[in-house]
Amino acid sequence: MGIASEEDLLWKNEKDERSNQVYYKTIESEMVDNGTIDILNAGYGSKHDGERILLAICDDCIKENLADGTLLYFSNYMTKIGVEDKVEKSKKTYQRRCRLDGLLGDE
Repeated sequence: MGIASEEDLLWKNEKDERSNQVYYKTIESEMVDNGTIDILNAGYGSKHDGERILLAICDDCIKENLADGTLLYFSNYMTKIGVEDKVEKSKKTYQRRCRLDGLLGDE
C-alpha cells in the first residue's frame, strides 16, 4: 500500500483485528502535528442528528479561542492537576462574553 493522502487519513475507518479484538481506527487515533482533529457526533435535538462531522483546529487557534470564550475548556483526560482552575477561568470568560454580547445586542 502506498502513502495515504490527506483525504485517506481524514475519512479513514479501518477495521483492525488483534488478539481476537476488533476495533476501528479513524483520524482520532492518528498523530496530528500542531492541532487536533476530532469527530463530532451530532446528538438528539440537533438539525444534524446522527451526523458525524470532522472538526479540525490548530493549536494557536485553540489558544486564541479559549482566551475569548469561543471555545470552552472542559477537562484533561491525562491529569487532574490545574484542571479546576482552567475550568473556572473558562466559565468566567464565557460569562463575560455572554454579558458583552448582550450589551452589544448580539444575543
